[in-house]
Amino acid sequence: MPGPARVPAAWSRALAPRLALLLLALVVARVGRLAEHRLPEPFGDPLGDVLAAALVVVLVLVVRPRTRVLTAGLVGFALCAAVELLRLTPLPLALAERWPALSPALGAAFSPAGLLWSAVGAALGAVAGAAVARAVSPPGPPGRRGRRAGGSHHT
Repeated sequence: MPGPARVPAAWSRALAPRLALLLLALVVARVGRLAEHRLPEPFGDPLGDVLAAALVVVLVLVVRPRTRVLTAGLVGFALCAAVELLRLTPLPLALAERWPALSPALGAAFSPAGLLWSAVGAALGAVAGAAVARAVSPPGPPGRRGRRAGGSHHT
Protein backbone atom coordinates (compact mmCIF):
# COMPACT_ATOMS: atom_id res chain seq x y z
CA MET A 1 0.00 0.00 0.00
CA PRO A 2 1.48 3.37 -0.97
CA GLY A 3 2.26 5.92 1.75
CA PRO A 4 0.67 9.35 2.01
CA ALA A 5 1.16 11.66 -0.93
CA ARG A 6 3.98 14.09 -0.35
CA VAL A 7 4.13 17.57 -1.76
CA PRO A 8 7.39 18.08 -3.64
CA ALA A 9 9.73 20.51 -1.88
CA ALA A 10 9.56 22.97 -4.79
CA TRP A 11 5.78 23.11 -4.51
CA SER A 12 6.01 23.65 -0.78
CA ARG A 13 8.42 26.55 -1.28
CA ALA A 14 6.11 28.06 -3.90
CA LEU A 15 2.77 27.45 -2.21
CA ALA A 16 3.49 28.23 1.44
CA PRO A 17 4.11 31.96 0.96
CA ARG A 18 1.24 32.31 -1.49
CA LEU A 19 -1.25 30.57 0.81
CA ALA A 20 -0.10 32.57 3.84
CA LEU A 21 -0.39 35.80 1.83
CA LEU A 22 -3.86 34.81 0.66
CA LEU A 23 -4.91 34.25 4.26
CA LEU A 24 -3.46 37.65 5.19
CA ALA A 25 -5.41 39.22 2.30
CA LEU A 26 -8.66 37.70 3.56
CA VAL A 27 -8.04 38.99 7.09
CA VAL A 28 -7.09 42.48 5.87
CA ALA A 29 -10.17 42.62 3.61
CA ARG A 30 -12.50 41.61 6.43
CA VAL A 31 -11.00 44.00 8.96
CA GLY A 32 -11.09 46.79 6.37
CA ARG A 33 -14.79 46.27 5.68
CA LEU A 34 -15.54 46.19 9.41
CA ALA A 35 -13.54 49.38 9.96
CA GLU A 36 -15.39 51.27 7.24
CA HIS A 37 -18.84 50.18 8.37
CA ARG A 38 -18.50 49.94 12.16
CA LEU A 39 -16.05 52.59 13.28
CA PRO A 40 -17.23 56.15 13.71
CA GLU A 41 -15.71 59.08 11.89
CA PRO A 42 -12.98 60.24 11.80
CA PHE A 43 -11.55 56.71 12.15
CA GLY A 44 -13.57 54.46 9.85
CA ASP A 45 -12.87 55.90 6.41
CA PRO A 46 -9.13 56.56 6.92
CA LEU A 47 -8.58 53.11 8.40
CA GLY A 48 -10.58 51.64 5.53
CA ASP A 49 -8.32 53.47 3.06
CA VAL A 50 -5.19 52.21 4.83
CA LEU A 51 -6.42 48.63 4.85
CA ALA A 52 -7.63 48.80 1.23
CA ALA A 53 -4.17 49.86 0.09
CA ALA A 54 -2.55 47.20 2.26
CA LEU A 55 -4.89 44.65 0.68
CA VAL A 56 -3.87 45.69 -2.84
CA VAL A 57 -0.19 45.28 -1.96
CA VAL A 58 -0.77 41.87 -0.38
CA LEU A 59 -2.72 40.78 -3.47
CA VAL A 60 0.21 41.87 -5.66
CA LEU A 61 2.38 39.58 -3.52
CA VAL A 62 -0.17 36.74 -3.80
CA VAL A 63 -0.04 36.96 -7.57
CA ARG A 64 3.75 37.44 -7.70
CA PRO A 65 5.27 36.27 -4.39
CA ARG A 66 8.82 36.92 -5.58
CA THR A 67 8.13 40.58 -6.21
CA ARG A 68 10.47 42.94 -4.41
CA VAL A 69 8.77 44.47 -1.39
CA LEU A 70 9.39 48.03 -2.57
CA THR A 71 7.97 47.20 -6.01
CA ALA A 72 4.84 45.64 -4.51
CA GLY A 73 4.34 48.69 -2.30
CA LEU A 74 4.78 51.09 -5.21
CA VAL A 75 2.43 49.11 -7.46
CA GLY A 76 -0.17 48.95 -4.69
CA PHE A 77 0.07 52.68 -4.04
CA ALA A 78 -0.07 53.49 -7.75
CA LEU A 79 -3.26 51.46 -8.19
CA CYS A 80 -4.90 53.08 -5.16
CA ALA A 81 -3.81 56.56 -6.24
CA ALA A 82 -5.21 55.90 -9.71
CA VAL A 83 -8.59 54.96 -8.22
CA GLU A 84 -8.51 58.03 -5.96
CA LEU A 85 -7.67 60.33 -8.87
CA LEU A 86 -10.33 58.64 -11.01
CA ARG A 87 -12.85 59.99 -8.49
CA LEU A 88 -12.19 63.44 -9.94
CA THR A 89 -14.10 62.28 -13.03
CA PRO A 90 -17.72 61.14 -13.42
CA LEU A 91 -16.54 57.64 -14.40
CA PRO A 92 -16.78 55.97 -10.95
CA LEU A 93 -20.41 57.01 -10.53
CA ALA A 94 -21.26 55.77 -14.02
CA LEU A 95 -19.53 52.44 -13.37
CA ALA A 96 -21.22 52.06 -9.98
CA GLU A 97 -24.63 52.69 -11.57
CA ARG A 98 -23.97 50.03 -14.17
CA TRP A 99 -22.26 47.55 -11.79
CA PRO A 100 -23.29 48.28 -8.17
CA ALA A 101 -20.76 45.75 -6.83
CA LEU A 102 -17.98 48.15 -7.87
CA SER A 103 -19.34 50.96 -5.71
CA PRO A 104 -17.37 50.10 -2.52
CA ALA A 105 -14.09 49.87 -4.45
CA LEU A 106 -14.57 53.05 -6.46
CA GLY A 107 -16.08 55.28 -3.81
CA ALA A 108 -17.80 58.48 -4.71
CA ALA A 109 -15.72 61.55 -3.90
CA PHE A 110 -12.06 62.44 -4.26
CA SER A 111 -10.19 62.97 -0.99
CA PRO A 112 -6.64 64.35 -0.94
CA ALA A 113 -6.20 62.67 2.44
CA GLY A 114 -7.08 59.39 0.72
CA LEU A 115 -3.77 59.59 -1.15
CA LEU A 116 -1.89 59.93 2.13
CA TRP A 117 -3.78 57.03 3.73
CA SER A 118 -3.15 54.92 0.64
CA ALA A 119 0.59 55.57 0.92
CA VAL A 120 0.53 54.55 4.60
CA GLY A 121 -1.47 51.42 3.77
CA ALA A 122 0.81 50.47 0.89
CA ALA A 123 3.85 50.70 3.16
CA LEU A 124 2.15 48.66 5.89
CA GLY A 125 0.94 46.09 3.35
CA ALA A 126 4.44 45.69 1.95
CA VAL A 127 5.97 45.21 5.41
CA ALA A 128 3.24 42.80 6.57
CA GLY A 129 3.26 40.85 3.31
CA ALA A 130 7.02 40.46 3.35
CA ALA A 131 7.01 39.40 6.99
CA VAL A 132 4.31 36.77 6.44
CA ALA A 133 5.92 35.41 3.28
CA ARG A 134 9.32 35.24 4.92
CA ALA A 135 7.94 33.60 8.07
CA VAL A 136 6.44 30.66 6.14
CA SER A 137 9.11 30.27 3.48
CA PRO A 138 11.32 27.24 4.02
CA PRO A 139 14.94 28.27 4.38
CA GLY A 140 16.93 28.10 1.19
CA PRO A 141 20.64 27.57 0.77
CA PRO A 142 22.77 29.83 3.01
CA GLY A 143 23.33 33.31 1.67
CA ARG A 144 20.38 33.10 -0.73
CA ARG A 145 17.73 35.05 1.18
CA GLY A 146 17.07 38.33 -0.52
CA ARG A 147 14.73 41.27 -0.18
CA ARG A 148 11.90 39.74 -2.09
CA ALA A 149 8.66 38.84 -0.38
CA GLY A 150 9.32 35.11 -0.65
CA GLY A 151 12.93 35.51 0.46
CA SER A 152 14.46 34.25 -2.77
CA HIS A 153 16.89 35.81 -5.23
CA HIS A 154 15.35 34.20 -8.32
CA THR A 155 14.45 36.62 -11.10
